[in-house]
Amino acid sequence: MQSHILDFLKRSENYISGEEISKSLNISRAAIWKYIQDLRQNGYDIIAVPHLGYKLNSCPDKLFSEEIQHQLGTKNLGKKIIFYETVNSTMDAAFQMALKGCPEGTVICAEGQTKGRGRLGRGWTSPKGKGVYMSVVLRPALPPSEVAKLTLLSAVAVAQAIKKNTGVAIAIKWPNDLLVNHRKVAGILTELNAETDRVKFVIIGIGVNVNTGLGFLPMGATSLKVETEKNISRVHLFQEILRLMEEWYLRFQKEGFQPIILKWKENNATLNKRIRISDPSGYTDGVALDIDQDGGLLIRQDSGIVVKKMTGDVVLVR
Repeated sequence: MQSHILDFLKRSENYISGEEISKSLNISRAAIWKYIQDLRQNGYDIIAVPHLGYKLNSCPDKLFSEEIQHQLGTKNLGKKIIFYETVNSTMDAAFQMALKGCPEGTVICAEGQTKGRGRLGRGWTSPKGKGVYMSVVLRPALPPSEVAKLTLLSAVAVAQAIKKNTGVAIAIKWPNDLLVNHRKVAGILTELNAETDRVKFVIIGIGVNVNTGLGFLPMGATSLKVETEKNISRVHLFQEILRLMEEWYLRFQKEGFQPIILKWKENNATLNKRIRISDPSGYTDGVALDIDQDGGLLIRQDSGIVVKKMTGDVVLVR
């Protein structure tokens, strides 16, 4: 009911009477007042004037499902959003939801994480109310060997969303780091549940340092606020990420991986650079040549031999 009242307030440019809301929703005016008080406690600035009614003055920049879904416009991604004030990890919560059969496009998000996770067992700094911390459940018709494509797809979508909302140009370091001026501003984490020949579900985790101050960031990281010197709407950025993720996901299903590769290359910070990549097999040094049709990184070693890596930690060697 609270979401219906909020929708009424958002659709009205002027004051709307309690009587009008009461008749439309078939609830008492006393109940409306209680819901208004709850909304105020959540950060909504609602003006109440006798004989005129209620007017929404401003909304909090919090990742409430009602805020994200308002005028979102997606067909699938974000139709079901589960919001937490604080959670250990949105990845863990999303994985459990996916095991229980939640639909594709379900999104888990939180104001803060106590055990946010990055790749290779690293933590992800997640101060409350400062970043975008979200995990999306996908159920693609893919073999497990092709899931790496979704990491690059997500990186392209997030990079575009950041550029569109803030004007900040993003460089993508294979496979999942988004950089501004060589400093990390966002990351993608992909985990899956699969059988030998088919994927049951994939969880795409996205972390963006939005309004995080430098004092809360690890070395080598930055935030959109640091780069732009102004506060960024987390709600608007979140919405744009979902829109562009869905756009690229649908395009991937219709046109394949090639359009994603081309867009990824436009924003990449890896190709034609000398790199060192570490994975369970050890270290590989060489020049990053290309991304292949699987999303793997092709590296020319000093011996001239070209090797392919599907995962690993890349360091640019200056």
